[in-house]
Amino acid sequence: MSSGMWSLPISNKIFFTFFLFIITIAIGIGFLNYYERTGFSPHKTVRYYCGDEDEDATISASPEKNRERLEEGLFFPKSYRELLEVTHTHIFSIPIVVFILSRILAMTHTREGLKIIIYGISFVGIILNLTAPWLIRYACHHFVITFTISNILLILSFCAYIFIPLYEMWLRKTHDSFAD
Repeated sequence: MSSGMWSLPISNKIFFTFFLFIITIAIGIGFLNYYERTGFSPHKTVRYYCGDEDEDATISASPEKNRERLEEGLFFPKSYRELLEVTHTHIFSIPIVVFILSRILAMTHTREGLKIIIYGISFVGIILNLTAPWLIRYACHHFVITFTISNILLILSFCAYIFIPLYEMWLRKTHDSFAD
């Protein structure tokens, strides 16, 4: 077994730290983008994917609510082609990032069982994240919970992928907490 990330040369530690820092920013921007579209609101998420067509409350809504909707703009349902383009991009990019992060995690002395759990959580998070827009748009708006679950799973796995190697590189002195 390797001696772990804590024994890497300082140049490798700096390289991995910079990479993990950039990935952290990229993940943050991804969630900021999702927040800008949906406000992390189930209602706004459904509105983003299904549009304003199903909202029969627009006529009976209060003037304040109508003003808010006008400021946000009119939402049209996402087309099959739009969903396909987003899915195509994400089905390549998310697994590649997870693969790279998992290879970095594999270099740590983290228990094999914990690594398998983290890999499994990220896989389920990816699958749910890729299917959620399709389910919301074409099955039932109640599948919006799929996005929430996928985001929680992805946040948990990304935190593990980032913080376990950083901990081992910079704070771990010998075999301790995450070790075999």
